[in-house]
Amino acid sequence: MFPSLSPLYRTMRWALLLGTLTVGALLLAGCGQLDLAVGPLLHDVSMAPDAISPNADGADDATEIRYSLRRPAMLDISFTNEEGERFAFREGQRRAPGDYSVLWGGVIDDPRTLETEGGVQEILSQVLADGLYTWRIQATDDAGATSAVTGTITLTGGDSELPLLNNFAVVPEVFRPNQDGLRDDWVSVSYNLAKDVASMLVYVIDPNEPTLRYYLAETPGDVEVTEAGNHDLRYEGGVDLNAEPPPDGDYQVIAEARDLAGNAVRVVRPLTIEEGGKPRADVAGAEIQWQDEVNRTVFVPMDGKLCFETVVVNESAVPIRTSGPWPGAEYRFAENSNTLAARESERVGDESWFQQAGVWRFGINFDTTGVDFPYRWAIGRKEDLEMRIIDGREQYYLMPGERGVVNGCIVIDEEPPVGTTVWWGGLIHQSVGVANNNIDRITVNVGVP
Repeated sequence: MFPSLSPLYRTMRWALLLGTLTVGALLLAGCGQLDLAVGPLLHDVSMAPDAISPNADGADDATEIRYSLRRPAMLDISFTNEEGERFAFREGQRRAPGDYSVLWGGVIDDPRTLETEGGVQEILSQVLADGLYTWRIQATDDAGATSAVTGTITLTGGDSELPLLNNFAVVPEVFRPNQDGLRDDWVSVSYNLAKDVASMLVYVIDPNEPTLRYYLAETPGDVEVTEAGNHDLRYEGGVDLNAEPPPDGDYQVIAEARDLAGNAVRVVRPLTIEEGGKPRADVAGAEIQWQDEVNRTVFVPMDGKLCFETVVVNESAVPIRTSGPWPGAEYRFAENSNTLAARESERVGDESWFQQAGVWRFGINFDTTGVDFPYRWAIGRKEDLEMRIIDGREQYYLMPGERGVVNGCIVIDEEPPVGTTVWWGGLIHQSVGVANNNIDRITVNVGVP
C-alpha cells in the first residue's frame, strides 16, 4: 500500500484545483459564455382574468397584466378590436430587467378632441367599448431583437360614457380684477356636467408657467361639485380676499372631470387679465385745508358754510373709478349724497351720483350723524380724471399715480344736534369699505364765536 498523503501535499492539491477553476471561469466570462440573461427577452407573460366589466362597480373591473424581462428593453402593450383598430396602453416605454405587474381597467390614455355645440372638448382617457380584443405585449432590446406575446380579452358592461362639460363658458374673456364695480370685475365660469364624477377641478393657469394653478371654488348650489347638472363658479382674482390678482397677461381657464371608471375630459378656454390689482388711494399728507381753521377749530355762523379742499392720490397700479357729486358741490346740512343725487337725477337725468358699488368718493362726517359720511364728492375734478365710454356710459378714473383735487361746502342752514363738535374726512370705496377714516379731525363751533 502507498503511504498516506501528507497534510502539506493535500493542501497544495486543493490550491492548484481552485486556481484552475478560477482561471477557467474568467476565460469563459471573457469569451461571453457566462451570460445570466440567457433565454427569451420577454417571458412569464399573462393577462388574467381574460374577461372584465370595467364599470367601477367593484366586480371584475380590471385584469392583471404580468410580464418579465431578462434585458433592458422598450415595451409596448396594445389592444386591437375586431375591426382592426389598435389602442395603445404602453408605447415605447423603457424598462429595466425584472418582473412587472400592472392592473388595467379597460382605459386607454389617448388624448383627442371632440367638437360639441358648446365648443371643443379634449378627451384625455376613455374606457374601451365592449367587445373582443387581441392584446399584444412586445419588447425590443438594445440590439433590436424583438419578442412578443399575444392573447385575447373580452370587455362587457363597461362604462365608456364621457363626463362631458357641456356649454362651458367663461364670461367675460377680458377680466379686470380691480374692484371698480363694473361687470368685468369678476369672471363667471359655467357648464353642465353630463354625469357624476369622482373628481372635478377648475383652475386658471399662465401657459408659460403651467405648474402654477389658481383654483376656482364653486359656490354651493343645488348640486354638489361632482354631481351631474349645471354648475356656476365666480372668480375675482383674489382681490375679494384683499390679495393681488395674477399679473396682467393671457391665461387659460381649464376644467378637468374624471369619473370612477377612468373616463376623463378637459376643457380649455382663454382669459385675459388687464388692469388687475388692489386699488389703494390716500389723502395727500393726510391733510384737509379747512377754510378759516385756527388751532384745529372752525367757527361757522348760522347759514354759513363749512368749506374744505384736499388732494387724493391714487397709490395703486390700477385705475380707480369715481363719480359725482363733483368737486365744488354744496350740501345743505340735512342733505346727504343720495338726496343730492336725487336732485341731480331729476334736474339732468344723470343717475351716476347715486350709490354705486366699486366707486371711490371723498366724504365728510361728523360725530352725531346717523348716516356714515353723508357728504360725498368725486375724488377729483373731471380735468383730473380719464373718461372712458363703457357699455355706452361715461366712466371716470383717477389713473395710477395721479392726483385729484376735491373741494366743497356744507351750508349750516339749521342747528346741528346737541354735541355736534367733531368733523373729519374719509375715503370711501363704496360696497367695499372705508379705505381711510378719521382724516384731519377738527372741532366745528356753530354760531357766534
